[in-house]
Amino acid sequence: MAKGQSLQDPFLNTLRKERIPVSIYLVNGIKLQG
Repeated sequence: MAKGQSLQDPFLNTLRKERIPVSIYLVNGIKLQG
C-alpha cells in the first residue's frame, strides 16, 4: 500500500497546487469532484 501512496501523494499535491478540477471515482462507485 505504501508504494501506491508514494506515487499518489505527489500527484494529488500537484493537482492541489495547480487547482486542476478533477473527478475521482472511488472503488465503491462514489464520485468525488473538486
